[in-house]
Amino acid sequence: MRPPERRATGRPRAARTARLLYGASLAAALVVPSAVPAQAAPVPRTPAADGAKGQELPGMPTALDPRAEAVACTPASKEQAKKQDWSRQRLDLDRLHRHTTGSGVTVALISTGVDPGAEGLDGRVTAQGQAADDCVGQGTFLAGLIAGAGGPTPRLAGVAPGAKILALRGTDRRGQPDPALVTAAVRAATTAKADV
Repeated sequence: MRPPERRATGRPRAARTARLLYGASLAAALVVPSAVPAQAAPVPRTPAADGAKGQELPGMPTALDPRAEAVACTPASKEQAKKQDWSRQRLDLDRLHRHTTGSGVTVALISTGVDPGAEGLDGRVTAQGQAADDCVGQGTFLAGLIAGAGGPTPRLAGVAPGAKILALRGTDRRGQPDPALVTAAVRAATTAKADV
């Protein structure tokens, strides 16, 4: 009996594929049910958990209004985070980054696309075709949370600021989920041998 095919990391291909599928299904479970038109109701602001006077960050739509005749893309926010929010504090990213930054890891992100020129991603995004057009903004936002460098404020870097992002589209341009696109994206991530 032949041993399972392994990469240089020593992990069996089946385990790597299972981890990739698990990550994709988790992302789909988090993103797909919450995809509501951005103009159906005002997007709430997300407060920091360090008290009533904490920094509030702008809300992020998951989809644009499918009934609108013209697509009006989400403009980039002019607000900048000035301190860590509660989630980063709970994850203790400063301590994590002393051990690893995700360098050498490729994360497949199936979402609304990712703007390859977004600030803080420093040319670490591979996005081809429609995946390079993020009209909604959610995919670019998520890419920043995953692999953002933090710019002049390294304490605001993402979970893995040394990782690369493989951007894949799982929605139409307005952010409406499409099962066929998600399926094709999972296959593309597997073919590209993304690590996560």
